[in-house]
Amino acid sequence: MVKYNRIFKKERCPEMISGKKLKQIRLFRKLTQKELAIMSGLTDAAIRNYELGNRSPNIEQLRKIADALECDISALIDHEPNSIFEIMHIIFDFEKEMKFRPLAGQGEPTALLSHNPHFNDFLVEWDEMRKKHYNGEISDEELEDWKLSFPKKSRFLKKR
Repeated sequence: MVKYNRIFKKERCPEMISGKKLKQIRLFRKLTQKELAIMSGLTDAAIRNYELGNRSPNIEQLRKIADALECDISALIDHEPNSIFEIMHIIFDFEKEMKFRPLAGQGEPTALLSHNPHFNDFLVEWDEMRKKHYNGEISDEELEDWKLSFPKKSRFLKKR
């Protein structure tokens, strides 16, 4: 279940946490379970159980973990749409708010445009990071860390 507030922040049910992503981000930050537990005010047993998928944190615990890892809560959530059509309907749902529109050429849609400055900043930065990765300027791990840390480490966020 997903709830959206007026500025598109999602409040997801905690049972959707990804233990795999939690562990991946923790390891990117070079933290032990105990260190993350201390930083987030939880126990190392709780962190271990979240990573193993045995338990799920409540929303407040999830916020504390995300803050300690310097990531957005959404980076810790499993995003598993059932089909490409579900993704398409998400785009439809946000068409007005995000000012999305298809860019069609020769009758074939070739791009998704947005007149939302925050989304445009995201697209620019994502493109830059992909190009850096392609050109060997950053590693696979650095690109993945950027993705998992977005928007906390966004250069556009730091300017605001």
